[in-house]
Amino acid sequence: MNKRGAFGIVMLVLAMLCIPGFFIMQTYGLFQKEKVLSDYAIAVDVDGKSYQTWPLINGFAAMDKQDEDRQFYYRIDMSGLEYLFQLAYKEYEVEPGGDNPFLAGQVNYMYTDHQYVRSENKYTNAKDFVTVLTLVDRAGNIIYTYEQTGKGDKNLIKSIIHQGMSRTSNRGTEAARDPYLNITALFREKLGINVKLEVDEEHKIVTIRMDKMEEK
Repeated sequence: MNKRGAFGIVMLVLAMLCIPGFFIMQTYGLFQKEKVLSDYAIAVDVDGKSYQTWPLINGFAAMDKQDEDRQFYYRIDMSGLEYLFQLAYKEYEVEPGGDNPFLAGQVNYMYTDHQYVRSENKYTNAKDFVTVLTLVDRAGNIIYTYEQTGKGDKNLIKSIIHQGMSRTSNRGTEAARDPYLNITALFREKLGINVKLEVDEEHKIVTIRMDKMEEK
C-alpha cells in the first residue's frame, strides 16, 4: 500500500472517531451561545434580596453563556410562562424565611383574572391541527403569537439544546432541542420592562431583576 492510500485510511478512521465526539459535544451544547439553567436556582430580586420563584422550572429556563446584557429565555411550550408575566406586573407577595440559607424566602403569586398565555387549536382539516399560543399584556393586547412547531421562528423563539440531554425518535438519537422564548427582548419591546440577570456562580443562583423602563 502506498503512502497516499495509508494516509487516506488514517483520515477515514479519524473521521469516524470524530463523529461520536461531535455528537457528545453537541449534546452538551458546546456549539451554542445559550445554556439551560438546570444547574441553578431561579430567583427574583425584590428590594435587593433574592426570592425563590417556584413553580418556575430551572430546566425550562435559559440564558446567554457570556454577555454583558444576558438575554433570558423560557420554554414557550411549557407551563410557567404565565408566572413571568406576574413577576413583571408585580402580582405577587413575598414570604420571607424558609430553610434555604441562600435565598431570602419565596414569592407567592396572587390570584388574577388576567390570562397572559392563551392556547388555541388551529385546524387545517377535520383531523389535523396546530396549536397556536397567544401572549397578551395586562390590557389584553396581543403582543406575540407562536405556532407550536417545537422549533425556532427566526424571531423571538430560539431552538436551544438542553445540555447533557438527548432524545430518541424514529430519526435516531439526537440532542434535546426545544423552543425558548426570548423574555428579555419581548418584555422590553412590548411591556416596557427591563429584564436583567445576576448570576452567582458560587451559590448557583440566577436572580431575575425586572424594572419598568423610564418613559422618554
